[in-house]
Amino acid sequence: MNELRMTKIIAAVCLVLVVTGSFMLWQNGWIEGSIQKIEQISFLKILPKLAGFGEERNYLLLFQNNLELRPSGGYLGAFGIIKIKNAGVVSFEMHDTNIFDGFGKVQTEPPQPMKEHLGISNWQMRDGNWSPDWPTAARQVEYFYRLQGGTENFDGVIALNASVLPDLMELIGPAYLEEFDKEFVAETVLYDLEYETERGYLERGIDAGERKTVYKALVKNVLGGITENNFWQKNDLRGLVMNELAEKNILLFFKDEKEQEVVDELGWSGRVDQSHSGDYLMIVEANLGARKSNAFVTREVEYLVDFSKDAPMANLKIKFTHIGGEKDWFNHDYQVYLRIYAPYKSWLLAAYGTEDETEFLDEFGKTVFGNWIIIPSGETKTVEFSYLLPSRLKDETDYQILVQKQSGINSLPLKFIFKEGEREEVEENIIKNDWEGVIERK
Repeated sequence: MNELRMTKIIAAVCLVLVVTGSFMLWQNGWIEGSIQKIEQISFLKILPKLAGFGEERNYLLLFQNNLELRPSGGYLGAFGIIKIKNAGVVSFEMHDTNIFDGFGKVQTEPPQPMKEHLGISNWQMRDGNWSPDWPTAARQVEYFYRLQGGTENFDGVIALNASVLPDLMELIGPAYLEEFDKEFVAETVLYDLEYETERGYLERGIDAGERKTVYKALVKNVLGGITENNFWQKNDLRGLVMNELAEKNILLFFKDEKEQEVVDELGWSGRVDQSHSGDYLMIVEANLGARKSNAFVTREVEYLVDFSKDAPMANLKIKFTHIGGEKDWFNHDYQVYLRIYAPYKSWLLAAYGTEDETEFLDEFGKTVFGNWIIIPSGETKTVEFSYLLPSRLKDETDYQILVQKQSGINSLPLKFIFKEGEREEVEENIIKNDWEGVIERK
């Protein structure tokens, strides 16, 4: 699978960034002061342990191809097992998740949307990240790993989104592969890698079994660029590591409760918040069309809250614009199962622009509305949800809202409108992680 070969490139770099790189950042004094919360928590104390000082650490690495968006980031085409000691990689092996799943003999009933729209009858590791809550998804994926015969014991589960690779290449520059007479640049590297394994190798007269040659060459080039340019000594690395963690392109889950508490505090765990008591919104997409169509999709969100009536009301509009053109091996209509996470006991009044009846679910202390959505290639479509919010929100002195962004979506434009009587407050943001808003009620 092309996901496996692409993973080898991304994983080889990102594993160093996440664990050994983080330790180097600490030793060079780059972390101190770069995150306000660090002085209040024990991150510096646990970092040597995470990097394997004193005892070898074993991590399950999951590659999430967010060109094919899934709830916790992207399709799990491959996974790796990495052992780390003294901030160095002891061993690293990669596995094609699809091949691994092929050895599974135990049948597990899949969530209904996957069963219906993916046409699968068995829920396995490659689709295990159905939950937008990363700790939940990480446990589920590891469960399938063991169910299908995996025997390793892991200290943690790390997810890496494909979008880390172009971000890295923005930092180190283009990679020219002389043997292929091709230059890979940040803006198109993911598409070009997909193309080389789906179409390009045929044009070059390369045997199907040798399609991975281009990936090996790119790995060598990228890693060589890091070494030759003394990459570790550049302060730009600090921004790269911190941004990927903050924007949920790298998600961390550790078995040790104290370690997990630390990454929760830093916002690096991809957890669905259950402590916020005010209004809440999370939009979660799952690309179930088996193409990379969401690479062409942009979103604009308008969220209006009206406190003028007896019961507070919310109106959510999501404008999807599919800028893809002709349908081909890469692009198609965007076929997505959409879930809206709202405050617990919210009551849906109407849904527009959906393909089916709304499904309802309560989880993580939220009420969830689920619908099947299709965005035709080259078209724009707006879906809309009107619902009552819990009456308790109207009793609060201040209105507070938390909006959480799904991992795998780079940014989410949000127009927030608050109305109460004649008063109207408007705020617009580009959300790259999570956003909290407060309105003082008069």
